[in-house]
Amino acid sequence: MNREEKRKVIEEIKSNLQKIDKTNLLFLDFKSIKGTEIAELRKSFKEEGIFYKVIKTDFLRIASQETGVKVGENIFKGPLAIAIKSGDPSLFAKRFVTLKTSEDKPLFEVRGGFIEGKWYQGEEIIRISELPSKGVLISQLLYLIKSPLSRLVTVLKKPEADFVGVLNQIGSKKEQFAQNV
Repeated sequence: MNREEKRKVIEEIKSNLQKIDKTNLLFLDFKSIKGTEIAELRKSFKEEGIFYKVIKTDFLRIASQETGVKVGENIFKGPLAIAIKSGDPSLFAKRFVTLKTSEDKPLFEVRGGFIEGKWYQGEEIIRISELPSKGVLISQLLYLIKSPLSRLVTVLKKPEADFVGVLNQIGSKKEQFAQNV
């Protein structure tokens, strides 16, 4: 790879690092993946809108220094790939955490990454992957907000309903009394 090609790769990495506020970016160790598996995975990642690329740690180090983006030191050891996708961070992280080999070993080790512009270590991203999706969390929150309100409305309507019932009973008793007299 000549100097121009290296600079082009570094510029691409810089471009991706500059988008971390708008996208989710994971740094992955892919040691457990066989060559035949990665071709299939790349195809499925592309269909899902996930940008996946193996990069040299030296290029990442240069790109992060030039952009001023702080990356954890554990990222620069061993083989490295980046995965980028905008959208729900929980589903994105879950995609890489749940992939297993036939021996039930993880295909990827998540070393760290940026979720909505904030840096997280690998263990934290694994915990994020265990969260429900944003849509589910929002619906749960709305249910929690709506539930007390609907109970309040029921409680407030109850005295009115009881009062109307009492008035109806009084009215029917007066009618019975008037018919008997």
